[in-house]
Amino acid sequence: DILKEISYNPLMAENLSFLNSKSSAYVWERYRIKAQADENFAREIMQLFSMGLIQLNLDGSPKLNDNGEAALAYTNEDIMSLSRVWTGFNLQPRRGNLEGRDNRNDPMKIEVTWRDKFPKSDTTEGYIGDYYPLCEDLPNKAFLKIGATYRFLGSSSMPELMS
Repeated sequence: DILKEISYNPLMAENLSFLNSKSSAYVWERYRIKAQADENFAREIMQLFSMGLIQLNLDGSPKLNDNGEAALAYTNEDIMSLSRVWTGFNLQPRRGNLEGRDNRNDPMKIEVTWRDKFPKSDTTEGYIGDYYPLCEDLPNKAFLKIGATYRFLGSSSMPELMS
């Protein structure tokens, strides 16, 4: 998925200023400073990589609002909410086979304590993830694919144990 590749790319995060972004709650609890998540990447995701500036009909024509003008696809409140999704991204540890002092090759990792822990609204007056079932609502062992073979490999995944 191209949006996932873009979102976890260290160079994209650096250029669109969400690398090392921390949630407002984390910054307040740790430093007693009021801060907001950076809105740059949230705006770029919606404007350039997914929705565009205006809502479109299935035939590609602009949807019109009650005044007969093109309806905007998102508001500034949507940008502010989505920006909180992009908190907690950090570089992976440096590897010995890479030049330079930072690892800008591997997909970023998420620092859980930096993440914004509160619900984020979406552009349809709901919340992100509203339509996904909660894990507790799924049947027991729902993650197991029917017909798959599972083997306990112990603490080592040596090739000779795979057969």
